[in-house]
Amino acid sequence: MQFKHWVCATAVLVLWLSTCSLLQNVAASPIPGQYLHLVCDPLNANVPAAVLADYRAPASDGPVVALIDEEVEPLFSQLINDGGNEQGSIAREDRDVFAGVEAVRVTPMQKYRTLIPGWGYKIRKSPTKGASEFRYIRFAWKKHGGTGIMLQLHDPTKGWIHRYFAGKNVYGWQPAIEVSPTLPEIWEIVTRDLFTDFGEITISGIALTAFDGTDGLFDHILIGQSIEDLDRATDTALGRIKPTKVPEGKARDNLWDDLLGTDAKKATHALQVFLASAPEHVKFVRDRLSDLPQKDENAPILKLIRELNADDFDIRDSATDQLVKLGSQVIELLQEANRAAVNDEVRFRTNVILKKLGGVGGMNRSARLSRVVRILERAATAEARATLSEIAEGKLAPEVASDAKAALARMPKN
Repeated sequence: MQFKHWVCATAVLVLWLSTCSLLQNVAASPIPGQYLHLVCDPLNANVPAAVLADYRAPASDGPVVALIDEEVEPLFSQLINDGGNEQGSIAREDRDVFAGVEAVRVTPMQKYRTLIPGWGYKIRKSPTKGASEFRYIRFAWKKHGGTGIMLQLHDPTKGWIHRYFAGKNVYGWQPAIEVSPTLPEIWEIVTRDLFTDFGEITISGIALTAFDGTDGLFDHILIGQSIEDLDRATDTALGRIKPTKVPEGKARDNLWDDLLGTDAKKATHALQVFLASAPEHVKFVRDRLSDLPQKDENAPILKLIRELNADDFDIRDSATDQLVKLGSQVIELLQEANRAAVNDEVRFRTNVILKKLGGVGGMNRSARLSRVVRILERAATAEARATLSEIAEGKLAPEVASDAKAALARMPKN
């Protein structure tokens, strides 16, 4: 009898999962984003276990949750556009960011998911600490061309009825709240009272919508229990909190290596520290930029990389050690060598060095150097302006000359 019950239960489960999959395919509507809400997704039946294992929902035991901020890539595999057939792609943006070192770039139309594993953030009038309850949302966005950009939040019972947009609500989706009649052509930050706007809801999913144009950028998407909590989080992210002690000596050297590395967590912390005391570091930054090898000064590094393929084991080992000691300045050349590796030995050794230097993520040198431009812009001293002018003229770090020109244009005229 127990065996029969087990067989029946298994058959019912298989039938139910098959029905869910079929309904999800049938539910797509000709109008993007408008589809029947299905409650099949909690089992994540259509998502490989390995993909789910790579993503961990942000912890909700504090006053602020960063839904999207840094280390954004694990979330991408979850945004599977369940329920619709919209076009769109999502990628990490390393250079044009609002805060930290990463943002999200979405090409039209959108990327979304109704029920993201681990999400279940409650919006309440009076949030209780430690209960995964919040009230306010803050996000930064920017739009390249087109007519509209939108952020949508999903509730497991109410569906996609919580929307904010700037510019034009292209498909007239309602309910939706206009936060600006014009597109955010530069980074703009939006803060809203979710409870006042939508009442009690539970955030189970998100949609990042770039209706048209080239793409839309999203960053610093936070929910918080109070405006004050959000302000503290934003001030930290933008490096506005003065350190108790300005770093110098070996501590500052280590931060510089982290700043130009590709470990997002370390780079974000280093950038925040440098920004918070930017005027104190202008000469240091200028000296370090002068020390960076230019493209025609890479011969010694390229020689060491070639020695990773030497017949003599001791030569290969010595080259490996020397490249590690050279630090972040060798990352991009090592990434190129890894991509063009002639054998497993070179591939293995370049991987080992890149892992030690935090260079596995693939951020190129120009993206990493753009962080330095932000420090000089924040410093806003005469020396900082002079250094930015050197960069803009191609005398220092020519890869970010355009970044320096833009920074100079933004700075107030003395």
